[in-house]
Amino acid sequence: MRNKNSQKYPGYLTYQLFVSDAFRYLKPAAKDILLLLYFEIKISSGKSRSKKYTPIVINRHEIKLPYADIKEGSKVKPIRPDGYSDKTIWTSFNQLLAHGFIKVIKIGGGHKGEVSVYEIKEDWREWKPGQIIHKRQRSNRKIGWQKKES
Repeated sequence: MRNKNSQKYPGYLTYQLFVSDAFRYLKPAAKDILLLLYFEIKISSGKSRSKKYTPIVINRHEIKLPYADIKEGSKVKPIRPDGYSDKTIWTSFNQLLAHGFIKVIKIGGGHKGEVSVYEIKEDWREWKPGQIIHKRQRSNRKIGWQKKES
């Protein structure tokens, strides 16, 4: 089990998150996707002998949320009746990165069943309007006849 002091801020939805500028400046689709990412968090069970128990986030660095689940609305039904388009999902993830809510750990999508892995970050606390905290990293893979950028 992880040390309780290893997590500066646990991955909970707090009042500070909802009233922050970083959250208020998000588009509605990005807010929905952020909530879906928070629903993917797993917290340790509450079985403890001590009276004061602090739950621990188990998968903070390995949140997986496939685009297909967001697009179809299969995780939580009433996100949007017809789902979201690929472009809306892509721009929402870019906005969540820019505002400091998430960070990409592993880029997915190369093969069937391969999904991106995200980490819940607390950098939104330092975000100011117009600032970009994280960007999507480009892959250094050569695809087909394309030349690698030097």
